[in-house]
Amino acid sequence: MIRRSLTWLAPAAALVFLQAQSALAGALSVLPVRVEVAAGKQFCSLTIGNDGAEDVTVQVRGLRWYQRADGEDVLDETQRIAVNPSIVSIPAGTKKLVRCSLPAQTGPVEATYRLIVSELPRPQTEAGTLQALLQLSIPVFRAQPGASPSLEWSVADAGQLTITNTGLKHARVARLALYDAAGKPVEAEGGFYLLAGGRRVIPEVMPAAAVTAVEAIAEDGSTMPVSFQHGSVP
Repeated sequence: MIRRSLTWLAPAAALVFLQAQSALAGALSVLPVRVEVAAGKQFCSLTIGNDGAEDVTVQVRGLRWYQRADGEDVLDETQRIAVNPSIVSIPAGTKKLVRCSLPAQTGPVEATYRLIVSELPRPQTEAGTLQALLQLSIPVFRAQPGASPSLEWSVADAGQLTITNTGLKHARVARLALYDAAGKPVEAEGGFYLLAGGRRVIPEVMPAAAVTAVEAIAEDGSTMPVSFQHGSVP
């Protein structure tokens, strides 16, 4: 079984969390930046544009995405989305449509994948030329009707503050605020996805033992409740 951490992705992958209408990386653009597939459906598509002056060829792969107990994002290459065409040449100034098909969904937990759009090397015109190849990562979600995230915070035995999603759907956390006994907020790490069943260790910005409440802020500015999980986490 082949699995890869999302840390191998190019920095352009971070673009998928922006509130933009398209993901941009150099001459490539991708629409949409986030794919939501309705429950009971399996088909989706991407429009990939080439805004540069040269033709480009890209490879598109669809891989299952999950989060390990330590919070690390992992792509599972043994569970894929079918993509057609998986390799596509895009002339300069044009766009191409790529279609995808998800596996059948089983169970109530949201299915999560990523579509990886990778620019392939161009034929070398000069010996020793270094090519900067671009890569984008687009999240794909398919949740059951009524599914929602449920966030909890706790302090592990090692003194680490952790956030766990015990719900059936992912949460997009734009900002995270920690409160002490005096009610003073301290901003902690934000800008991440927490998948259903996922867990994330929050880098320390104040002693975990001093935290009395946690607040998660969504991208639209709304507040997501984060309840305290009694008992320690190993």
